[in-house]
Amino acid sequence: MNRWLLLALLTSCAALRPIPLPKEAEAHRAKTDDGWEISLTRYQAVGEPKGLPVVLCHGISANGRNMDLDEQHSMARWFASHGREAWTMSLRGTGESDSIDAAKNRAGPIYFDDYWQHDLPAVVEYVKKLSGADAIDYAGHSMGGMVLYAYLSQGGKGIHAGATLGTPTRLDWGTGIESVLTTLGPVLVTPQWMIPSSAGAWLASPFQGVVEDGPFQRMFYNPQSTDLETWRRLMVYGTAPVAGGAALQLMTMMQSGRFQTADGKIDLRADMAKITTPVIVVAGRLDRIAMVPSVKDGYRALGGPKEWLLITRANGSKGEYGHMDLVIGERAAKEVWSKILRFYDAGGARQLAASPQ
Repeated sequence: MNRWLLLALLTSCAALRPIPLPKEAEAHRAKTDDGWEISLTRYQAVGEPKGLPVVLCHGISANGRNMDLDEQHSMARWFASHGREAWTMSLRGTGESDSIDAAKNRAGPIYFDDYWQHDLPAVVEYVKKLSGADAIDYAGHSMGGMVLYAYLSQGGKGIHAGATLGTPTRLDWGTGIESVLTTLGPVLVTPQWMIPSSAGAWLASPFQGVVEDGPFQRMFYNPQSTDLETWRRLMVYGTAPVAGGAALQLMTMMQSGRFQTADGKIDLRADMAKITTPVIVVAGRLDRIAMVPSVKDGYRALGGPKEWLLITRANGSKGEYGHMDLVIGERAAKEVWSKILRFYDAGGARQLAASPQ
């Protein structure tokens, strides 16, 4: 066997070891208005509660473990340790949430619109009810931030302040392979299909790092900010199948350059001007999935109080950040999450000194 292949297989063993959630993690399920159940994990605030509950939502091809990978890489446990009750959610079709099941009248397909029309409203109401809070704070990574934008733009209630991390609203400004995706995607993908990306990630995890600082790694994270072992663990525990309907809807957005509903009738970006909820928009300078201009497009579209935060050495971080570094980076707690918490604590009304020109 090639020695590099052997080394990759041996060093991947740690990533494949079970990483159970701690005993303080509470499992919950929120039922949507269309009959699906959304899996939630709750962490009670450590010590005296110091603010509203925080709900954390992952992006595409991901699940709630993106925000709660392990003891050292968990936005949820970090917020809980700072006095905030913290909840992770897995959107339908991911994690332990319901997936397509014709026998249970869940025949699908699953579209992006389902996430903000059904899943998020159910979670907001469930968390408010159990916590006794009048509202929640919210943080969404990548597509999880798009879910927030869509929900608020159409009059969604119950969110006191929001944060988006690596969230684009121009999907045609990105990786450079948009034309390939929009050409081949509709041919290969059907709305009912669940794309098995989690299985692919599991199989590929042992080979990460065989090519040091390779292009695949750079697409998703920056080795300056996230350890290879952390990335391998995320591939094993934090990935999920992609709903074909959601993928096709996002491909349509790539092709059109619009942030819109599946039927094309609602221009969500235009309606973001109606949002009055304070939002902090976070971008990583080396993000190759949600490039800085595509993230700033969403910031500019927001109508209410807002802040812009670019994570880069020039602004004080010790390393440049890619897409996943914002949620699993080795220094993300200090360089990203603490600034989001300050925004929440200030009621979202404060403006960053580093706001865009």
